Amino acid sequence: MDTREILDRLRTAKSAHLGWVNRARALIDGKPMDKDKVPVKHTDCLFGKWYYGDGRKLASLPSYQAIEAPHDKLHAIYQEIFELLFSKEKSGFIARFFDSGEKREERRKQAKAKFRELQQMSDVIVARLDALERDVRAMAERLQPGPAATRAPATDSAGEIDSQFIDLGKLSD
Repeated sequence: MDTREILDRLRTAKSAHLGWVNRARALIDGKPMDKDKVPVKHTDCLFGKWYYGDGRKLASLPSYQAIEAPHDKLHAIYQEIFELLFSKEKSGFIARFFDSGEKREERRKQAKAKFRELQQMSDVIVARLDALERDVRAMAERLQPGPAATRAPATDSAGEIDSQFIDLGKLSD
């Protein structure tokens, strides 16, 4: 897999994440949306499938590793939103009949407040995906054929040559 393919898949994963956030927002706003289009579990969304699938090829990069915690947190927040929107109140039939609109609106308000947290977490994920894209580009530039004097070697945080550095040529399926 070449650098362009890696970057294309990374951008597709980022786009999938942003689409998921938009669908979550639509559900909260009460727009008709199949709730199954917004998976609760972090490994079931399209981004999660990339991250825990094909994306694992970038797992040695710290910028890749920095995405997992906010992605998990985003889905934990969404789990709370999902429960607010779709859990059934346990009360008698008459109480549900008379109070359902009021309670439903209160839960929707709470879900909208939670969505602000979710959006902040999404912003963190997008920023970290941008950092990952920059790292992949920088890695590709360092690995470009050319005079050794013009290429910077891959190094770790201590400045040592990183023997674990990803060889883009070995990232094929």
